[in-house]
Amino acid sequence: MLRSVLVLLGALALGYVGVGLLVVFVMTSPHRRAPEATPTEAGLAYEDVELRSTDGVRLSGWWMPAGDSRRAALLVDGWGGDKSNEHVLKTAPIYHREGYNVLAIDLRAHGESGGGRRTLGYRETRDVLGALAWLRGRGYRPEDTVLHGWSMGGTTVVRAAPGTGIAAVVEEAGYADLPRLLESAIPRVAGLPRLLVPGILLAGKLWPDFDPWAVRPEREASELWKEDVPLFVIHSTGDDVIPIEHAKMLAAAHPDARTWMLDGYDHVAAFTHPEYEQRLRSFLQDSRKEANRGIRPPRP
Repeated sequence: MLRSVLVLLGALALGYVGVGLLVVFVMTSPHRRAPEATPTEAGLAYEDVELRSTDGVRLSGWWMPAGDSRRAALLVDGWGGDKSNEHVLKTAPIYHREGYNVLAIDLRAHGESGGGRRTLGYRETRDVLGALAWLRGRGYRPEDTVLHGWSMGGTTVVRAAPGTGIAAVVEEAGYADLPRLLESAIPRVAGLPRLLVPGILLAGKLWPDFDPWAVRPEREASELWKEDVPLFVIHSTGDDVIPIEHAKMLAAAHPDARTWMLDGYDHVAAFTHPEYEQRLRSFLQDSRKEANRGIRPPRP
């Protein structure tokens, strides 16, 4: 009898972890596709570029130069997206008009980039750091560079930014705590019982070089505040993918963050708001003014 019970418990445990591994496998599978549009359709000249993440993954990008300007912006889309998504191509000209050269990249296992797995903002930080290294190689200093990310890309740029000396960070519709997001999203999106979430997180931890518990960018947002790096948090109450509570968590971790909480806009749809360009350019201009006044010592 005892042996039968142990066998049953063992089978249930294996099944529990097995379901978790299956979910992780699906969530981290590559999402490659050819661009659906190009910067030309946004009125920008561009060149295809190839760069490397800090761990050697080949990344595909578009470089959109802005004359002699020494400022640069790195645009990073999220899970399932790529550099040709509408919000990226509609935002790039705003940076151009503000005098920024623009680099837009496909994160690993997205778009035209290499890489075997998506890791929900964990390993993707190496892609952002690799892109910053590429910009430095072209003479663009971190203190003249802005990071701008959407959804998982927003989470990724916040996580990658501390310690880089970056000028500013714009985060749109990202998550502040991956385990917390999955706890609510998996039952809603995948239709799986909430009790499976711990098993899915454990399966992620068992995956080579993937730790869901490490993807909690509210901690990095706090580091950015200590380093006096300006942060702009944009989110909508109508976002049915990532709840607005995540924006509030990021803003609370960075008390000086500028926040824009929209009403009724879909996930990563803030670019359609009539005030989007004005608010983004105002943040960029104010960030430069603060930098020109001199850098304060890091907060304790």
